[in-house]
Amino acid sequence: PRKFKGLDEQAQYNRLKYAAKKVYPYALEAISLYEDIQDETQDMSKRKRKRFIRQEHKELKEDLNDQMKNLSKTQGKVLIKMIEKELGRPFYDIIRETRGSMTAVYWHNLSKLYGYDLKEGYQLNADPMLDEIFLDYDFGDPYRWYQ
Repeated sequence: PRKFKGLDEQAQYNRLKYAAKKVYPYALEAISLYEDIQDETQDMSKRKRKRFIRQEHKELKEDLNDQMKNLSKTQGKVLIKMIEKELGRPFYDIIRETRGSMTAVYWHNLSKLYGYDLKEGYQLNADPMLDEIFLDYDFGDPYRWYQ
């Protein structure tokens, strides 16, 4: 069992754990969709690739728009961190690759208003509580901790 320094730390841990529990299915879906798109568009021309990604985005927007709007800031941050950790790339690069550089700049600047930097990416041990929670959800290599 985890030992906390105080009630504030325990509350923060519970908040992050709840957020991870809620966004875990979305993270898995996003990662698998990204990998599928990479596989399918690998040998497409740039124009066909953009059309394909635009069509996929349109379908996803219809399906997930209401669910994603109801996420809190903490849940959104945990979702982004899960995706970054699994793919090993900053979220800014993922957006730039799939949606374009102007869209990536827009979302990066919007995230700055909420105190988050999309270009930063996931860094191990930057948030130890989040690292522990990710190990519970099989995001990452647990042997990295014990080397």
